[in-house]
Amino acid sequence: MLGIYIHIPFCRAKCNYCDFNSHVSCEEERQAYIDALCREIRTVKFDGEDTVDTVYFGGGTPTCLTPRQLIRILDAVRDRFTLDKACEVTSECNPATIGEEGLCALRAGGFNRLSIGIQSANDEELKILGRIHSSADARECVNSARSAGFDNISVDLMFGLPGQNEESFMKSVEFALSLETTHISCYALKIEEGTPFSRMELDLPSDDDSCDMYDLCADMLYKSGFKRYEISNFARPGFESRHNLKYWKCDDFLGFGAGAYSCANGKRYSNIADTAQYIEKINSGLTAICDCETLSKADMMSEFVFLGLRMADGISENEFERRFSADIFDVFGDALLKNIKRGTIIRENGRIRIPDKYIYVSNSIMVDFV
Repeated sequence: MLGIYIHIPFCRAKCNYCDFNSHVSCEEERQAYIDALCREIRTVKFDGEDTVDTVYFGGGTPTCLTPRQLIRILDAVRDRFTLDKACEVTSECNPATIGEEGLCALRAGGFNRLSIGIQSANDEELKILGRIHSSADARECVNSARSAGFDNISVDLMFGLPGQNEESFMKSVEFALSLETTHISCYALKIEEGTPFSRMELDLPSDDDSCDMYDLCADMLYKSGFKRYEISNFARPGFESRHNLKYWKCDDFLGFGAGAYSCANGKRYSNIADTAQYIEKINSGLTAICDCETLSKADMMSEFVFLGLRMADGISENEFERRFSADIFDVFGDALLKNIKRGTIIRENGRIRIPDKYIYVSNSIMVDFV
């Protein structure tokens, strides 16, 4: 089935590390954007599967919009597509942008999963990151979400932060576990060009120290009943992000909104990123697509392998053959055998995967398949 991604490019404040397509906005701009977004969704021409089993609101901060506005956008999806009975409907959420009343409205409106960006339990680290919430706000947000009826809640953590050490990061991991959520994502800080962090002198942990933080985190999460199912993502059994799995499994998804990407029917394309230009295009009855690429079979095979290797279960040899009518070893034999020989890839039970001890340096392995 099809996945749907909805981009909300608005934030209350821009974080110091963020290079996502987002900015601080006024109510007039937000309303004009929602109008255009709903029009894009309702009028999209798509020759393919129209039953949807995941909808994901990302950003930016979707909860910068009111619950009524978010539900209006979800209603536009319902008008154009058929939502599967068990459809996973996620909204990203920052603490301090929505309270229990708003969360109750989202739950009643059809949202059933939240991804809450807490990033750290250390208030000084949060200030350095430019976050607008405190650790107390994060706990209150998760508790409010649970009271509102959400039983599928994910939280995000970051490591490798300025001034951070193993002890401070593990306190954040312990804090996240104390919230008793069903999913935890752990991302390494990356300094992106053009962000405030890229212009600062930062006291960053070494790569080795960041790797140690990741390993300690993974070990603690394993012992607490979480399973790593992708490089940065850990879940209790049955609570993996079904939407994000579509990306790693190369399943079809459509993106709506400024800067949103789609990949479906062998094509990858993206919308214009500038919000004002996006609104103008849609309101003029034109497409917002600014870049479109037809993927070759070689492209699709390569992406299937290097994205699939991000997952703990790796890739299925049978699924590769089903999709591409080719044996994976006929296509990538040299790269596979090289890595199998040195132990950086394991082949067992018809699957190919990267062992846990090499997962943090998996980019150096996956590059062989690009």
